Amino acid sequence: MMANLKSAIITTIISNLDSDEFCRDDFDVDFPGGSSTLAEIFFRAAPRYSFIIDESYEGNKVAIAISLQDSSYKKVLRTTESPGDYRNDEIHVHSDIWSAVSRIPVWVKNVREDLIHSREVVGTDVDELVNEFQENIDENIDDQDEYFKEDEKDALVQKLNELQKRVSKLEEELRLDPKDTEEIERAIEKSKSDMAVYPKGVWYKTFGTKLIKLLRQALNTKEGREIAVDITKKLFSS
Repeated sequence: MMANLKSAIITTIISNLDSDEFCRDDFDVDFPGGSSTLAEIFFRAAPRYSFIIDESYEGNKVAIAISLQDSSYKKVLRTTESPGDYRNDEIHVHSDIWSAVSRIPVWVKNVREDLIHSREVVGTDVDELVNEFQENIDENIDDQDEYFKEDEKDALVQKLNELQKRVSKLEEELRLDPKDTEEIERAIEKSKSDMAVYPKGVWYKTFGTKLIKLLRQALNTKEGREIAVDITKKLFSS
């Protein structure tokens, strides 16, 4: 069934999921058709975090029931956000769709803040290479809800430093776009500070997913994708 939302709005929603914190592949996104729900977004590493855009009517349940027969009741757009700005679950009413969509970057920021202060993280699978990678994390990291110890952080920082050297070599050898390598560098540097605030499972999955995406984007050939797989496996191997 065709989605309720126009393509331009869908594209904007998806682009708003790419940020310094996460990337689009960190989220399950659905655009239903034939219902009052317009968009549903779930954070894959912790599906309790969700963002939903739907249509409703002003008033209580009685008013909503009457609205089905009385067109004078005004339809409104809502976003249901978990987490919200200060509550675990919040509903915001909007005057138009763009106002609703503008809440997505705020919600993404709220997810990151909640993760920093939360010790419960639920892992879930994704697709293709990301799916294989996250399954490997689930199989090899038993203490995903725990935080990194100092010696573990030191070992990972060494691996990240080696990764940065390899990316620099690849830029020269494969003539990568400097903008792509700069974005990879920023993601690596950010991952070092994230180790202090993210549980192991969230750190591995979010940084790994981001790294896979950036490497595949920069190395846009079959050979390049094989290099991306090799780099990711070596980085996250024990």
